[in-house]
Amino acid sequence: SKGHTCDTFVTNEFWTPIKYPWHLLDVLEYFLGILTPQRGKNLVLADNVHISGTVYLGDNVKIYENTKIVGPCYIGDNTIIGNNNIIRASHIGANCETGFNTDITRSYIGDNCWFHCNYIGDSVLEGNVSLGSGTVLANFRLDEGEIYSTVKEERVNTKRTKLGAIIGKNVRIGVNTSIMPGVKIGTNSLIGAGLIIDRDIAENT
Repeated sequence: SKGHTCDTFVTNEFWTPIKYPWHLLDVLEYFLGILTPQRGKNLVLADNVHISGTVYLGDNVKIYENTKIVGPCYIGDNTIIGNNNIIRASHIGANCETGFNTDITRSYIGDNCWFHCNYIGDSVLEGNVSLGSGTVLANFRLDEGEIYSTVKEERVNTKRTKLGAIIGKNVRIGVNTSIMPGVKIGTNSLIGAGLIIDRDIAENT
């Protein structure tokens, strides 16, 4: 408009908007793609652990029996990956514990998260999140269609056919609860056991 100027920048580097929370998964994919492999200090790798691709393991990481990690993956300091896990193309922060029989796929997991017998697909968990045993973050519609998410009371097409949950900090979810694709859960919320959550949950709920 009159009296205003607009600068244009041209770059050949990676760029993506971060307008909606699921855009963080695009950023995750990029940074995992340029990840440098590392094996930190004081690692514990039990029998039958299989690691392939580019994997960053921080200091004091413990990975227990019969677990498979398929890179690119980042696993932060002091994190414990339990028995019979599969971790694929994901970031897991520091001081996390994935527990027995957990599957984490194409997801961003912040620090201080705890899991046990969970499926976490194409999801963003900000940090200090706990999922009870058997809880699932579903990431795929039965009709295989694109997933919508509600933003300010408007249904927004994410343009993704795979999208799990977006979960803020300090959330606790009970056992055997199912979170439907594209659901957002606000910070400091508690969700009970055996529920089906098919819409957003506000913070402090």
